[in-house]
Amino acid sequence: MTADTIPEPPATMGTTLHARLTGMATEMQDFAADLGGWMRDGARRLGGADQRRLAERFSAWALAEENITDAGLRGWIEDLDGIGRAALAEQVAGFCADFELELAWLVDGELADWPALEAGLRSLVGHYCLACKAAVDCDADVMRFRRRRLWQQRLGARG
Repeated sequence: MTADTIPEPPATMGTTLHARLTGMATEMQDFAADLGGWMRDGARRLGGADQRRLAERFSAWALAEENITDAGLRGWIEDLDGIGRAALAEQVAGFCADFELELAWLVDGELADWPALEAGLRSLVGHYCLACKAAVDCDADVMRFRRRRLWQQRLGARG
């Protein structure tokens, strides 16, 4: 096929293409605006005293049987020292913030008029805490695996 034998595109193709490109540009602008908001929110993550207060409220909330019903998970949280509970609260708050949720809504009882949302967020936080516990539980094995892998890579590099 030569340049002079290529058929002209239908007139509607230009309109359709323009509409698609306009839609894509709008989506990119929306994404950029959201990204800017997420970055600002990340920069505004709790600092110092606010973080400590949220950690204390989260600890009290997490240790209440009606909030975290898994006794093993509650026991694990209770066994954490203050630094461990603060770290867990920071992880959970960050996880919530990544989904544009606030842990404070849950631990401060702000969702009382929204029982379905409260139950969903309670479940989400409980599952995330279980994931954190699982990560901590396998940490020693992960460290051994990493050391062994590094050792094997070094041996492989010599040979």
